[in-house]
Amino acid sequence: MPAALADLRRRRRALRLEHQHVRRWRLLLRDRIELAVAAAAPPRMPGEDPELRDLFLDRARPLPGAAELAGAVRGALPLAEIEQLPRLRALDHRLAEYQEQLGEALDDLTELYIEELARSVS
Repeated sequence: MPAALADLRRRRRALRLEHQHVRRWRLLLRDRIELAVAAAAPPRMPGEDPELRDLFLDRARPLPGAAELAGAVRGALPLAEIEQLPRLRALDHRLAEYQEQLGEALDDLTELYIEELARSVS
């Protein structure tokens, strides 16, 4: 493999890996935002709707209890957690911009790689 092609391949691999890491951080931040919102305004518990009980829940497997679900997702999160939302959203926005830049750089590098690959084949 020509040196230019190997270098482009190495750089492309590095950009893809960085893009994956940023994507994972954004997923973690979004989950954290969801938990902060749930601390202040939790969703309704599954099976709470009386109409559902008549329609479906007689066939459903036993549901976890409200305390069990709340403890699993809330843990030690206080209601003040909602105050973290602006900071968390700002972090996600900054990561989104970086992720977009990585995507553009990856696209550009992929084009160069393909051009170099085509030159090396002919």
